[in-house]
Amino acid sequence: MAKDLPVPEMEKLMLTYIQVTDDDLRRLAVERASRVRDHLVTAGKVEAERVFLVTPKALPPERKEKLRDSRVDFRIR
Repeated sequence: MAKDLPVPEMEKLMLTYIQVTDDDLRRLAVERASRVRDHLVTAGKVEAERVFLVTPKALPPERKEKLRDSRVDFRIR
């Protein structure tokens, strides 16, 4: 049953009832990194053999000065 709710009320309900697990976040991070890798390789900016996806040690990234917590870290060899 569809209802029209004001956006703030809808957001509050979503935030109250959504369940996001560490596994969900890990899968999202892997998918995000894969898409960035694919873009770099497809655009011809980096050879595929030089890009490696590395499993993060922890879900929250290591805090680095002047960098956002939501990011992808790259190491190209």
